[in-house]
Amino acid sequence: MYVLVEGDGPAGETVTRFRASREPSYRHRDALRLLFILVAGSEDADKPTEECVKVFRAEKRLMAIDFLVRYPDYLGDALLDLYEETREPELLEAVQRIFLDDEPCVRLVRMVRWRHGAYQNVEDALAMLSYYGLARPMQLAGDDGKIRRYEYLISPKAISFLEKCVQDHPELAWYRDRLALVMRVACGKSGSALKEWQYEHPEYGNTIQGDVIPTIREQVEQRLAKIVGLEP
Repeated sequence: MYVLVEGDGPAGETVTRFRASREPSYRHRDALRLLFILVAGSEDADKPTEECVKVFRAEKRLMAIDFLVRYPDYLGDALLDLYEETREPELLEAVQRIFLDDEPCVRLVRMVRWRHGAYQNVEDALAMLSYYGLARPMQLAGDDGKIRRYEYLISPKAISFLEKCVQDHPELAWYRDRLALVMRVACGKSGSALKEWQYEHPEYGNTIQGDVIPTIREQVEQRLAKIVGLEP
């Protein structure tokens, strides 16, 4: 387990580091995963500043992308959809690797079904990212004063921090590489569109509010075997 810490850098500069911790912390794990998502799924800021170079738009989209990271079998199913459209062999290979590495078991981080689909309270994790100056949530209100959308402002520090994390702890490259795959599915899609796709799975849509969303490993493995069996 690793935690965010601050310490003295060159010439007394305060820097954010990533160090080992003997005490496991889901909060730190969630913060790191969310930061990888925010950076990978963000767009360049219209007017970059020292505090913000990228912007990630919409909380619903954040939750939908997080679900695909946490449920490798659902991601595999989405990649098979994309493979059937494009016939890109690397997509099929990526799905095969997901199951060869037993990711639906060892990488699964379960989510609860709530009013609008898969959900987890990420306020603590986001508060940590904000505290360290990595990402800051912004509430966008309509003319009636009601909150309409969340945006997340990504600092240059966040990008260099993740690069340093992967450099110092190569095993964390899994998050970087996984988000590259997830964004093949999520790029250009709204949170609503991603969640609509998730609801198309009965196991997801029929989950009672407050219950944990089950995996679809068996169904996706069967689909994968059928596709591979049809390949020349």
